[in-house]
Amino acid sequence: MSIIQAKNIRFAGLVATAALALAGGNVLAQEKAGTGVNPNSVRGINENDIMMKKTLWRRVDLKEKQNQSMFSKNNELPKYLIDAVKAGLLDAYSSDSLTTKITIEKMHEKLLVPNTAGGLSQEEIAAGFKEPGKDGTAADDGWGTPKKPDAKAKPADDGWGTPKKTAAAPADDGWGAPVKKVAAKPTKGKKGKKAAPAPVIEEPAPVKDTIATAPTLSGDEFFAKELNLIEIKEDWIFDRKRSRLYYDIQSVGIVLPADKNPAGFEIPVVFFKWKDLDKLFRSDPKKFIWYNPQNQAQHKNLADAFDLRLFYGRIWKESNPGDKSFVDLYGDKEGLIKSYQAEYELMEKEHGLWEY
Repeated sequence: MSIIQAKNIRFAGLVATAALALAGGNVLAQEKAGTGVNPNSVRGINENDIMMKKTLWRRVDLKEKQNQSMFSKNNELPKYLIDAVKAGLLDAYSSDSLTTKITIEKMHEKLLVPNTAGGLSQEEIAAGFKEPGKDGTAADDGWGTPKKPDAKAKPADDGWGTPKKTAAAPADDGWGAPVKKVAAKPTKGKKGKKAAPAPVIEEPAPVKDTIATAPTLSGDEFFAKELNLIEIKEDWIFDRKRSRLYYDIQSVGIVLPADKNPAGFEIPVVFFKWKDLDKLFRSDPKKFIWYNPQNQAQHKNLADAFDLRLFYGRIWKESNPGDKSFVDLYGDKEGLIKSYQAEYELMEKEHGLWEY
């Protein structure tokens, strides 16, 4: 065998090996499922086109001047969201991970004003107060003395001191004499024959009500005007294919302000998929409006207002290994300064990506 023939055989073996490797790679690629697009995105971007990505959390105070158009009278954004959940038009979630749904009753419990659901609060129970009858003791008269059981009720009389007879008296003929029972005579048909008995008509069985009844909710909820904090989770994405920066909103949540919580800190109440909210807002453009104070003929839909970024939300957390907010990392004052620095750094980074 010549040297040229040996090289040809070796080259053919390498080509066959490479072909097998490519075939195996194709098989593995076919086994991988998924479209490569975030399912919670309204306008999904393929992960292969994402050059840079960062997850941001923003707090939107609807009482600020720039955000008041989403908080106009009778058009409050929290009011629309809560009413949609109670009407069954929207799914509610317990956190911004959007994995665990919560019921209407659970959401109602989180929105209850303290001490309006009846009974004692946890602080009052811990202080030693007890509800009457809960621990087996009788209720008192308001001065610490247990109430005496009521005396045995006297039987009702006829107005002359004589107890009333419980048995019903027989009916009389108007002169005091009892009415005589007259036996009914059988009716005869033609030729002395007995008439046929009337047919028995069976009443139809009652139809069960299949209409779903709304859950009964007790207690007073916070007014929509009191729920002025909104939390937005979004992805800051630079698309290399379009050379454009996108803010891809993932979830929107309602946060109970610290001044409404007796404990003195903010509490996340309920979260929603932005994909569901976008569909809800666009279903009725004239109802879900962003109020335009400069021109009432140009009110915008809330979905368009979010797309056009007609709101201001301060960044209070960005993705990090410890999943901590700026306040947890730097403290109160330094955390606020770092929040504004993060906004400026994102602007500088966007400018640098354009040059790249």
